[in-house]
Amino acid sequence: MKSCAPARSAYYVGVNIHVLHDCRVLANLTGQTQLPCDGIVSRLGQANDIAAAWIDGNPLSENFVADVDQVSSRLLMYSGTLSSSLFGEDPRTWLKPGRVALDAFADRVLPTLQNANRTICFRLHARHVLSDPQGALRFMLDHAQQPFEIALGPADMITPDMVGTIDDHLRRMFESLAPRAAMVFLNDIRLNAAGQARSVALGDGILPQELVLSLIREHVPANTPVVLPPHKLEQQLKWLRFEHNQAVSK
Repeated sequence: MKSCAPARSAYYVGVNIHVLHDCRVLANLTGQTQLPCDGIVSRLGQANDIAAAWIDGNPLSENFVADVDQVSSRLLMYSGTLSSSLFGEDPRTWLKPGRVALDAFADRVLPTLQNANRTICFRLHARHVLSDPQGALRFMLDHAQQPFEIALGPADMITPDMVGTIDDHLRRMFESLAPRAAMVFLNDIRLNAAGQARSVALGDGILPQELVLSLIREHVPANTPVVLPPHKLEQQLKWLRFEHNQAVSK
């Protein structure tokens, strides 16, 4: 008879795999109290090794509230929008008013972050203020030596009009941002019948697999968390083509 010993921590060669877990789901599964965040980014196979606390919502809205007393010193959130909905289109977001609003938010929370020894990591998205490599790098330069970071999300930064030249856009994103990013979010995108992009698991969309894998190997430091959504996890790990080591005894 074969028996399986407790699995060792999952490890994928060359990539520091993490997963973004929904705190509500975790609370329901474990019976624990709901955490003061919307999600946690933890290392695959090591739930207590937490890289960031995810806070959903629009930090540029008047009713946005975030608790700095989190399970991680890194608070992960979007850079926000001037639209009335989180993923709405408002041209002001990508122009001067959006950047002014984000700078004002950064200035407002800076003393609290410094006093609490916390860092905000802004997750890049095409519909938000930090939506492209140039804008993200400019923000980091203007706020150098302050507790702000960026999280690269290549698929989230692709708009429908960029799909035809997606290879070039991905190369620019990885080359300019991956070495500087605190973490890299990997999901896929798919265009619906109306030509709108929506987020899906790796392997269910249009990301060019070979190119993405080569860009990860070339530009993502080995210790940088590479974050996956929790659904279809085994499919995504196979897409990444990295070896999964487990201890099995007979």
